[in-house]
Amino acid sequence: MKIIKHFFQKIMLFVLCGYIYCFIELIYRGYTHISMFLLSGFLGVYCINLPHYLYRHKPDYFERVLSSTVLCTLGEGITGLIVNVYLELNVWDYSSLPFTFFWGQCNAFFVLAWAFIIGLIGIFFCDGYWYYICKYKEQPYYKIFGKEFLRLPKRKNEKKRVSP
Repeated sequence: MKIIKHFFQKIMLFVLCGYIYCFIELIYRGYTHISMFLLSGFLGVYCINLPHYLYRHKPDYFERVLSSTVLCTLGEGITGLIVNVYLELNVWDYSSLPFTFFWGQCNAFFVLAWAFIIGLIGIFFCDGYWYYICKYKEQPYYKIFGKEFLRLPKRKNEKKRVSP
């Protein structure tokens, strides 16, 4: 039963991340595409939320932003090759912009935009989702260069732990 519950919680996170990114894209470009919903949902679950669980230590905030940005850029490149090159849907094309790579599917400016979105929204949203909505995890906190700089507020009605 726990596996099914966790599966549906991941599906909900997928949908929420897809909607949030598409909303941002609608504001920025005025249009979006279903492939962007699918990509951002996948990236939210597997490239923003999951990687920090793979570290053997509590990763630094910038380490999380960097690793998530690299994975999201890789996801955008692969998706671009499938959607834009192979399927010829032409959802986006950065080949006319400077600092473009991954056969015209990624651009340095948009990599920085991904990092900005991940750093200001993605990490906090995913951690907050698991902590407040799903009631998983300990209270999320973030550190830069080993010093804690932010801790999400405790859940309401959470019992305080008494140290032995």
